[in-house]
Amino acid sequence: MTQPGPIIAGGFLVFGLALQASAQPPAAATDEAAVAFVDVNLIRMDRERVETGRTVLTRGGRITAIGPRSAVTVPDDAIVVQGEGRYLTPGLTDAHVHLEGDGTLGGRARPDFGDAPLYLAYGVTTVINLRGTPEHLDWRRRIESGELVGPTIYTSGRFVNEPRVNSPDEVREEITAQARDGYDLVKFHEIGPRVDPPGTRTGLSLPAYLAMNEAAREVGLPLLGHAPVNLGLEALLQARQSLAHVGMLTNIHFLPAVANLEFFVVTGGALLTLMLVIVAWGVAAVVARRGVTRRGVTRRGREAQRRPPAASRLRALTVWILAGALVAVGCAALFLPGGPLFDSLALRFVFTALGVLVATVATAVVALLLVAVRVWRDSGASRFARLEAVSVSLAALGFVYAALMFWIPVAWRSSDAGIERLAERVAEAGIHIQTSMLPYDAIGGPGRPALVDDPAIAYLQADVRARWLRIPQGVPSWYRYTDFAKKVTGALHRAGVPLMAGTDAMGFPFIPPGTSLHRELQLIVESGLTPYEALRAATVVPAGFLGKEGEFGAIAVGQRADLLLVEDNPLEDIGHLRTPAGVMARGRWISRNELEQMLDALRPPQRPAP
Repeated sequence: MTQPGPIIAGGFLVFGLALQASAQPPAAATDEAAVAFVDVNLIRMDRERVETGRTVLTRGGRITAIGPRSAVTVPDDAIVVQGEGRYLTPGLTDAHVHLEGDGTLGGRARPDFGDAPLYLAYGVTTVINLRGTPEHLDWRRRIESGELVGPTIYTSGRFVNEPRVNSPDEVREEITAQARDGYDLVKFHEIGPRVDPPGTRTGLSLPAYLAMNEAAREVGLPLLGHAPVNLGLEALLQARQSLAHVGMLTNIHFLPAVANLEFFVVTGGALLTLMLVIVAWGVAAVVARRGVTRRGVTRRGREAQRRPPAASRLRALTVWILAGALVAVGCAALFLPGGPLFDSLALRFVFTALGVLVATVATAVVALLLVAVRVWRDSGASRFARLEAVSVSLAALGFVYAALMFWIPVAWRSSDAGIERLAERVAEAGIHIQTSMLPYDAIGGPGRPALVDDPAIAYLQADVRARWLRIPQGVPSWYRYTDFAKKVTGALHRAGVPLMAGTDAMGFPFIPPGTSLHRELQLIVESGLTPYEALRAATVVPAGFLGKEGEFGAIAVGQRADLLLVEDNPLEDIGHLRTPAGVMARGRWISRNELEQMLDALRPPQRPAP
């Protein structure tokens, strides 16, 4: 989401200090040294349990032994980290980050993964980057070799989307090329369909979309991304494409606005038509009054006052239809995803009843058309009365069509039962979903102030902070889409859908590295998951998605030595992960004191007071 931009000159000095603090720790703390965690409460993540009084030994970036202190021989040259009853968990994974920029136009990230200390300081030892470049492949290589210190990087290549690729053959060629270049996964990015030129919807065709998913499986690369909004839910389920945001389900199911623009146009046009007709009544009344003179009623006044009985009935029906439609629109604004009463069953019943009422008052549309015909054939009817009859009839037709074909079915999709049904279908398709709920807080609503006040923003580059703090709130304070997303997340979990904790860090304003993952984990717990289940979303599940179950995500012999030491039990409160006593990344132990030094080196220098 970011574009290249200027980097302040002082940033290079800051980066140099960061490297001095992080890339050159004491020799004994390198990934080649043996490190023994003694007397720790161990959370392996194989199941929900805590093993007390355990020793974990690492060497060469791998876990080499686990067991009671009496069963594990600690080498004489090992660095001993006294657990003293603290808790050892796997390092955390942020499954949705953007290493290239800052989520605003014109911003770029620090060079040489200069933001890595922010991730490490909050226990993030693995990141999944969802828009990669050859530079990120180089960072990945340098972290693996020990030249750079930071979380292990798994990265996609460029976005796969239209119009850069269009046909099935072009999509296959792109994915084959990304696999050949060494990328770890594929990111599908589609926010369309766009309307350009007017009336022409764009987006990957169904054959190209299916070919993209098939090609990724053929080359062995996991694929995830945005929802195919121009194709809808059925295409997603058929392709078994994993999603990068739980909120994308709204785009294709709960409120598929872009793919159903005709219903919005018909509804809006019908409302506008009825309002204009009512305004015209007022104008006609004024004309009628002005047509009355001391000598009697003029020809103009008589024409304005002439109203056949059928036209009077039509006006009464118009008032009922418009009143019902406006109340229905108000109900929809309250209960559709993001509305303040999104979980109200009563409002859905009222909305449905109003939809039926409009259809009934319109007498199944046919009666209105018959009225219009009678008015039109009445030789005494004015041209305005005839136009009024036709306009109201067409507007009523539009309301009934949009209500029965779109609005009433959509209203029940986001009910409790509707959400559960969708969750079951997603689970049956075997789809992984990244939670990535923070962007919905970032654009507004009750959760935005906490993001704006995140102390980690102080460690970002000065120009990034300045751009973020200039961004106004995008939605009203009553906006509750994050709460709706939490409800959907809980249903997906209950249905057995694998959930990954992702944040969109640095891909969206007010989502800095590191701290954002802990906010996301809190949202996941608020969705109804236990702390253990939320921790799985940031450890075991991302590893499984990448096909790296034996590489990271759990504490087991042979796994990568990515570890997190915390003071209190995170299975009781997920917030206990936020401030680690120390972090091990690829076998390199970094104490809390060293983590603080790394953060201090990132803080932009303060300008001297004048």
